[in-house]
Order: sequence, then structure tokens, then C-alpha cells
Amino acid sequence: MLRRYHVVAVSVPITYNRHGDHDPNGKMLVLAEHLDELRRQVAERPAEPVPLAQPLVLRACLGDRVRVAFENRLDQPASLHVNGLTYDVYASDGASVGANPDTTVVPGGVMVYEWHADRLGAYLFHDLADPRAGDAGSQVHGLWGVVLVEPPGSRWLDPETHRPLAAGTEAVVEHPLLPDRREFVACFHDEAPVVDRDGNTPVDPLTGQPDATHAINYRAEPMRNRMRAIMQGRCAGCVGEDVAHDSWPFGDPPIVFRAYRGDPVTLHLVMAAIKESHVFHLHVHQWLRDPDEPDSNVIDSIAATPQQVVRIDLLYGAGSFQRAIGDSIFHCHFYPHFHHGMWGILRTLDVQEDGTRRYPDGSPIPALLPLADRPAPPRPTPSRPGFPHFIPGRFGQKAPKPPLAIAGGRAPTPLEAAHMDARATPGAVFANPAPAGAPVRRYRLVAIQRPIVYNRAGWHDPQGRLFVLAEDEEAVRRGELEPEPLVIRANAGEVLEIELTNKLPATFGGTAFIPEVETTDCGLHVHLVKFDPLVADGSNVGWNYDSSAGTGETIRYVWYADSELRVVYFHDHLFATTHQRNGLFGAAVVEPAGSTFHRPADLAPADSGTRAAILHPLEPDYRELVLAVQDFAPLFDRDGNPLDPPPVPGLLDDNGVMAVNYRSEPLRERRDRGDNAYAFSSWVHGDPVTPRLEGYAGDPVRLRLFSGAHEEIHSFNLQRYRWLEEPRNPDSRRRQQQAFGVSEAFTLDFNLAGHGDRDFDVLWYFGAIDDLWLGCWGLVRVFGQAVPHLAALPDRPPPSPRTRPLPAPTGHPPAPAAPPEPGGPVRQIRLVAVRQRLKYNRFGDHDPEGLVLIPEEELPAVRAGRRAPRPLVLYASEGEWLEVRVRNEVPPLTPPVRPAVPVDAPWTPSERVGVFPQYLAFDPFTASGGAVGFNADATAGRGGEIVYRWRAETGVGAGLLFAGADPRTHRHHGLFGAVVVTPPGTVPVDPRTGRRVAFGERVVLHHPLLPSSRSLTLLLHDGAYLLDARGNPVPDPGGNPTGGPPLGGSTVDEEDRGQRGFNYRNEPLWRRLRRVPRVRHVFRSQVHGDPATPLPKVRAGDPVVIHLLHAADKPRTHSFLVHGHRWLAWGAATGGATIGVISVGDGMSLWLEGGAGGWLRRRGDYAYRSGVLRWHLEMGLWGLLRVYPARWGHRDPRIGWAGAGVAPVPPRAREPAKAVREPLGPRRPGRGR
Repeated sequence: MLRRYHVVAVSVPITYNRHGDHDPNGKMLVLAEHLDELRRQVAERPAEPVPLAQPLVLRACLGDRVRVAFENRLDQPASLHVNGLTYDVYASDGASVGANPDTTVVPGGVMVYEWHADRLGAYLFHDLADPRAGDAGSQVHGLWGVVLVEPPGSRWLDPETHRPLAAGTEAVVEHPLLPDRREFVACFHDEAPVVDRDGNTPVDPLTGQPDATHAINYRAEPMRNRMRAIMQGRCAGCVGEDVAHDSWPFGDPPIVFRAYRGDPVTLHLVMAAIKESHVFHLHVHQWLRDPDEPDSNVIDSIAATPQQVVRIDLLYGAGSFQRAIGDSIFHCHFYPHFHHGMWGILRTLDVQEDGTRRYPDGSPIPALLPLADRPAPPRPTPSRPGFPHFIPGRFGQKAPKPPLAIAGGRAPTPLEAAHMDARATPGAVFANPAPAGAPVRRYRLVAIQRPIVYNRAGWHDPQGRLFVLAEDEEAVRRGELEPEPLVIRANAGEVLEIELTNKLPATFGGTAFIPEVETTDCGLHVHLVKFDPLVADGSNVGWNYDSSAGTGETIRYVWYADSELRVVYFHDHLFATTHQRNGLFGAAVVEPAGSTFHRPADLAPADSGTRAAILHPLEPDYRELVLAVQDFAPLFDRDGNPLDPPPVPGLLDDNGVMAVNYRSEPLRERRDRGDNAYAFSSWVHGDPVTPRLEGYAGDPVRLRLFSGAHEEIHSFNLQRYRWLEEPRNPDSRRRQQQAFGVSEAFTLDFNLAGHGDRDFDVLWYFGAIDDLWLGCWGLVRVFGQAVPHLAALPDRPPPSPRTRPLPAPTGHPPAPAAPPEPGGPVRQIRLVAVRQRLKYNRFGDHDPEGLVLIPEEELPAVRAGRRAPRPLVLYASEGEWLEVRVRNEVPPLTPPVRPAVPVDAPWTPSERVGVFPQYLAFDPFTASGGAVGFNADATAGRGGEIVYRWRAETGVGAGLLFAGADPRTHRHHGLFGAVVVTPPGTVPVDPRTGRRVAFGERVVLHHPLLPSSRSLTLLLHDGAYLLDARGNPVPDPGGNPTGGPPLGGSTVDEEDRGQRGFNYRNEPLWRRLRRVPRVRHVFRSQVHGDPATPLPKVRAGDPVVIHLLHAADKPRTHSFLVHGHRWLAWGAATGGATIGVISVGDGMSLWLEGGAGGWLRRRGDYAYRSGVLRWHLEMGLWGLLRVYPARWGHRDPRIGWAGAGVAPVPPRAREPAKAVREPLGPRRPGRGR
């Protein structure tokens, strides 16, 4: 079916909330038939959000063609580029890329785009005539939308009237064979350029400083407006953050999605943001991480990066398993982000709303028609008026406390009693989630404040806040028990009855980080388990009760662990932005049913603690360690000086430091005691104070990760061991790295493979240099012989008696050790580490002290300038043994080390070199690539050589080669590479010559029995310190009118500093625009020439795999997409359009669906690029995939050798491709020059 839409790009003021915050230069997409009504609504109600000022959401059925007549009524060129659907790149790319025709639209022009709705899901479309992310661009002002592809036969209706819906973020989707459902679209976007009602920059009333705005669907409810009302005397008894989400004092936020209890719900999370990753969390509800995989993990939070899209199918529908009613907040879990307005509500109703009633503040309740294939909910009656009308609150005041919750609190009113669950109990009054007879486990928790010391250097938090067990409170206060995040345990199928007593001081702060504020309440908001949200959400949301405990109060909660949920995160929700980064978070670990919990040392019973041995009568016993990362902790040094404080107390910038389990081992405190290659050595410095996982060789392990606070994505990396991304799905991706944000949790399930009876250490670390520098690293210690402080798991063979003494620090570097003998034939590889000038682009940007691993046979050509240095990409066959010799020819590097990191200090670059691989097996004692723990020295000094033996174990894909000697210096200068593991029998060949090769970023992979393919390896890296052609530092990104960096200085956080690249190359947009300031042609090769980044040339239909790996160096995450293509990630059955949350250590193999040119097999230039416009794309993270027509038996000199079984598809009836600088197709009407 052909679906036609006439879409108009217009400039219109967009008001984000009833407080008058607005974007006076808003740009949006609207259907032509709605344009006049939109202008009328904006003119009549300029100071409030209007219904038609929302992201444009189009719909089509699977198999449809979507034809969009795009009319540009802006005063600048514009376009529509869609991510992930199939289209003709010549006609419908919505961009001016490479040598393709220009498919952008000049002011007043019209162009017709056609997209093939060939996969279910949501697809972002946006303007690529202007890819700038600053205020001068279009993206930040709202010029984007979504097309939803529904099952064939669907129709979409207005939820209030059930009339056909032309477009909208909320719909009822009906289908003759599938259940009807409610569908919501939540477009997250950040850095919104709003001004206040008076046209001024919004200001935080507590700090007097400019305040940011983060939004959903052109709507935001930032705390500053509510805080200002409180300071002006509104809402007596309200403090501030305690009512940030409360509708009783202020009315509803501008986004409220509504459903009836039990309604099927699909929510599409669309990342229309330009800069930040965000973590979406919806209270009360859960979904599968992969909605099409029943063995996928159950989650209720998910991180996503700009231009990524996530489908969320709520398990059990609105109200979840317990059929709860009330308001469930959804928000970004980065605390400054929802403080700045990025939140809304899903309202689950229990009685019909026909449009005749009003909320407690007098605002009308819109009608909501029931789904046609479900029983209609009852109508309201005086005795059962439904939510929220039975709650005894008063508008203008803080929400009331719930009945049967606070110890010594009130009984229910008659109206409340009429709505209570038939099995109501304290803590589960209106929805009791627990089945009758379920076993009960009870915990009494206390929230306290006490100083916490984080390391031996004296870094400390004088106002640490944490949860403790009531029985441990006095021991923790006296210092007899070391503070750590509280971890409690339960079995699947159990009920947890929780009592929380709030013993926190009622005031907090008064430091360099935060002014003195009141913190009068504390709640316990929990994830994943089932509970009654009206009384046990641990929050104060919408028209719900305030389910927190005031100072000195005790509140009761009931949680039901319905399945093996693994890590269940909990935290305070009343003052989370204020004090959660001080440590006020914890977790409940839900173990397999029938488990018992024990201390690792002696197997005594223990229900709490970050370390445990978990025993089970039917399943293998395992060891468990829980690691909770926190960021921007407001710490002070031992002399009381603040560590990286904000310029003004209370400013929500990225200030403070990072830690794991209230511990850190900063590299700055282990530097310059000899060569810095030994910063990780326990021989030199002693063991780090961070948590250490200990076990015997062969022990099963479950390493549990979660992020407790505050505003970052963190990238956990582990040497040597790997795990399944989805523990219950053996076909899921194998990993050695996992990125996650606040409230996300992951379980890493693996065995501690040993190496004889020798003890050894394995490094775990958070890969971004900011985290690593600040001390987020530690050890896994594997014992080959028995130790007295660690009991053996009962179902494992006992370890052999100890014959060797345990090591102790000596203050001196360790000696090297010979690698163990291989288990089969060995392939010899000789590499040389050298310093080499790395030229990133034709503008002259370069790293004069670049570091490169080069095959020994290629070194003369590189030094003579005949071959440009590139990151090492090594190919190995599955099961193959490699003996790798690395010779160190790196001369001394010049300090200081740049770019900066938080709490920076002088660092002397190491003169030693070492490397270690991902996904390959090796002996950690001899081949860690560094000097880790009490291992041997696995580095080579200047002029020396080190020998490693690696084995390509089971599993095909790509992994990184990391620099292990000096992560502070070597990585960001380029000392990294990749290993691509291929099926046995695969032969990599040079695509230009057809000769077999062992190395190369672009090869043809030939196999006698499997389809051959073209392989491109992209090593993404950031944090590079480059000089320009005149020898001046290339400035850090900023926001000048061309979207490039300022002329000097730095305007950004440490995590954004430095330059970006693919394989030591980049193509900054700002440099192109300085030469030719025609924004819509910034990607155009006819104007600027081809980009410096890798440019693979292939035939239409060629099988293509892109190995994408993030080698270095900063915390800001990335996303990646290829125009006109989707992919099968790791060969899995589910495809994708945009990969997100890419962080240091991540890697994936992306097989292009349909091969080069996509399913249409169209020739042309296809951009591959970052989806993060600010600043990854602007700073040069993009390139071209050039696809030529397919010709059987044709050798094309532009592509190179096409042998090795790469069969081009039969030729189409199209003209031959012309030279690269000429258009590959005719000019089209509706575009300008």
C-alpha cells in the first residue's frame, strides 16, 4: 500500500510548560492539513503548551511504501533523513553526501521522499541539511520526527475519540488478529535552547546560575519553576525536591500518558537528543531487553544514545503483574536530567473517564475510551470514585502519607477502604503483589549519615549517607564495620517485608558542593520487584501518596520477587539529586529459588553483604561480588580541600569524583614511584582498596554490576574472562565489556578458568580514562592452592594444599616470566611499537607523538613514508595459537599528558610497552600486558621485547588490543589495535591485489564453504591531543557559529575534551565549513573532496561486515549508523539501525542486511557516522561507504580485486557509475545549489 503524507517544516515558538519556558526559535514538522490549526493554537495560547506542538509521528503498516512530500517553509535549507528504513540513496537520503545527488530542500522548495516500511518498529527522521548541533542548527530546535511501522492490517485511532488518527505521539492500535494496545512515543531531547516567560535565560533560584533544560516531546517540567514557587510561599511545608514530581501542590506535568489497568502498552523510546546518552526508567513496570526474545533479561531501565530507538512492550500491561493503579513516573535516571525537566507520568486508571470530571486542581480530565477488545472498566460512583479521587489530599499542599504504612500512622478513610485490596496489608494496601502463602523474608533498614573514607590518600565524604541494617547500625557508626553499599538477598518467589527508618539529619550540605538545604524525608524506591505504587514506591509522584518516611519515622513496604531478577536497585527518591551521590543507594539480589547465602570465608549464613557464596541443592554453587559504581561523589582530600568542586555550590555540573562501593584507588596516588607502568602492581604499591573478587580456579562466578549515582555511563571491562550478554540465551553476544548508567544492572556469569596451581590476578576496570584515573579499578584474584581466608565451594573439588607462600609488597617491580607452552601449532607474529607522526586529515591536524603497533615487515615502508600508519588489525582463525613478539622502539614521550582529566596531576609517560587482547585466551600471570596485582611483569622496556602466547577460543568476532603499560598516555596517542577471529579455514586477502594477508583494516574474507565477505574494521577513538598544521593545539569542542571549537581555551567538561577519529583519521565539519560555509553541502565530495576517514569501495550486493570497536578514551558514549542500511549484529536474528551506548572497550560485528546498498542494492555513497551530533559528528566521526554497480565477472579498478568468491549481484538496468567527483545520478527538482 502507498501511504502519502504532506509534511511541512515550519518555524514556530514552542512552549514547553505552563510556566512559560519556551523556544522562541522552535522548528518543527507538521502535516500540511494541521498547519493552520497549529498556528492558531500557538497564537491563542502563547504561554502554554498546545496539543499540535508535538513531535510529528507518522504510521504505516509493514510492507507499505511511505511517500512524503516535504515542503520547506523555513528560511534555511532542510531535509528529512530516515534512520533504518530502506530507500533509494539517490532520491531519498535527505542529505547531500559524497557524490550523490543533493536531496536537501531550499527554502520554499518541495521534494518527494519514498521510504519502504520493511521492518516493524520506530524510525527517527531528522534534518541533515543542517547537521550542526548548536543554536544555529535545526536539530536542537526540534526538526525531527518518527515513523512507526505497525503489523499489517493495523489501524491507529485517537485514544479519546477512536477516530482515525493522522499523526500523534499517543494512539490506540487495533488489529483484527492481535490484541489492541495503547502506543506511546517518548522522544528524549537535550540541551533545549529555551528561555523563560520573559525571554531571559532560565536561572536556578538556589544558585543564581543559568539552568539547563532537558525535555520529552517538546515538554519539560524543570525543578527550578517549582522551587521558585515554594520560595515565593506556595505550598507551605514543601521543601523543594521532595515535591519535584508531586501533582498535589502544582498540578500535573505537561506529559501524562494514560491507560486503564491491564491495557497492553507499547512505548517507543526515541533518542532525538544531540549530545547526551539518557537512561529511561519507568516505575512499577518491566519489559524484556529484547522484546522478541523470551529468554531476554527482564529490565525496567535502559540507556540509549542519540538517534537510537528502543521498543518497550510492558509485561502484563498497564499496572504490571499486580494490576496496580496510580501514577508511575518515567524519567531519565541521570539526576540532573530529570531535575532539568526530563520526566512524565504513565497514569493507570481503574474507572472510566468520559471527559466530564476534573482532577483535584480543577483541571479537566480528558476522555479515554476503553480498548475495544477488552472489558470496559467500571464507571465511577460516589463510593468508588477511582484514582485519584479517594486520596484525601488537598490541592496546593504536599501529598498525604498513605494509610497503613507509617509506623503509628493513620487508618484508612472510608473512601480509601472501599478501594483497598481484598488482602490489604501494611505496605501493600491497594494492590498486594504477593501470592497467598508465599514465603516471607524481613529486613529492617536505617538511613544514616556518617563520614566515609574512600582510600588511603584520605579522600573522604564528611557527610556520607547510606542504608544499613538496623542490627549493624551501631557497629557502622562506631567504625567497627566498614561502610559499603547495602546489599540484601532473597530468593525468587519470596516476599520481602521492609521497614525503613529515617535517621538522617533534617539538614544537609553547607559545603563547596552544595549549599545547606533541608532533607526532611527519605524513601526507598525499588526497581524490578512488584509492589503497590500508591504506598510503596518510595517516592512522591503525581496524585499518589507521599510514600516516604519523615525524619525519625519508620515506613513499611512489601516487595514481591516474582522471578530471578538478579540485581534489584533501590535508592531514595525524595532528595535523590541532593544526596544520592553521597552514597544513599543499595541493592537486593534475587537469587534462584532454593538458594542459601553464605560468607565466603567460612560459609556461615549471611543475608547481606557485597560478597557471598551462593549454594544450591540442584544448581552449581557460585561466588558473588556486587560492584556499585558512583560518579561525582563530593569528596575532600585529607586536608579538607574539595576535589573538583563546582564554581558555585549547588551547581549541577560534572563535579566530584568516581568510586566503586565507596572505594577508589586513584592512579594519581600511585604515580611516579619508578616507572608508571607499575601503577597497577601490588608488588610496588600493595593491593588496591577497591573490592577484590577471590575464588579458586574453576569456580563459577556471578559478578553483579549496577550504577548507584549520579549522571554518567560507565564502561566495565574485565581482562581474560567473558560472559553472555543474556545469561539465559546461549546465542546472545559474548562480552568482555559492559556499559551501563544509573539504575541499570548486569550480571556477569563466568568461570574462573585457572592455569595449573599457580595464583594470578586479573584486572577489572572502568575503561574511560576519567574513571580509571580516579580509581575505578580492582582485581580478581584466582588461587591455584588453598588459602585460609576462603572456604571452597561445597560442590567443587577442594583446592590443593598450599606449598607456596602468599606474596607481599616489596616496593620493587616484578620480574618477567616465560609464557606457558602452547597447546598446538603456533603462528609467529612480530610487532614493533613505535612513535610515529599521525596525520588525521588534509587540514594538517596531527599527533606528533602518535604511538602505533606495526608488523615488523611493514616498518620500513611506514618509516619511509610509503605506507601511512594505521591501527593494527590482526586476523586469527578460531582455535589458532598465536605467539606475539612485541619490540619496544618508543622513545621517551614529552609531558605533560593532555587532554585533562578530573583532579589532574603531572604524569610521567611510561617508557615501557605492553598489550593484551580481548576475547583471546592467555595466561594472566605472564601476559596481562602490564604489571597487574602480584603477576609477573608483562611489559617490555625501551629497546626490549616481550613474548605473549594467545589462543583464539570459540567465538567469532572482533576484539580490541589494548595498551596495558600506561593507559593514561599510550591509548590516546594511538597504541591500540584489533583482533578479528574468523571461522577455521578463512583466508583474509588484500582487496586490491588478491594476495593473502595477516593484517589490514579492509580485507576480503574468503572461505571454501561459507559466503565470502568484505570486512572493514573501524577503531573509534576520542580524547586525542592533536596539533594543527601550524603546531598549535587543536582546541577542544565548543559552540561557535560554525558548530566547531572556539579559537582558544575550553568550554566543555573533561569527558568531552580531545579530538575524535576512526583509525587515526577524522573529517571535522567545522574545518570544512570554514573553507566553504555552505552547511547543507558539508558532506559533499564535489565541494570538499572525499573525507579522510576510511572509504571502502564495494559492489552492490557484496556481503559486508563492519567490525566497530571503541578503543579510547573518554566517557562520552557514541552511537553509530550507516545510511540506507540495517545490520544483523553478531549474526543474530534481530537487526538494527543505530547502535548506541558505545563506550571504551565495546566492540561489535555488524553484517549489513542485503549486503552493500541494502535490500535495494542501489549504488551510491552511503554515509557511516556517529549519531551524536554534539560533538562527535561535528568533530569528524563520519565517512563514506562507496557502492558501485554490480557486474558479474567484472574487475573494477576503483574497487580492486573482486576474487575470493565475492560474487557481485547481476547487473541492473542502470547507467555505469561515473568518476567519483561526478554526480552518480541526475539532478532533482526542489533542491538548491
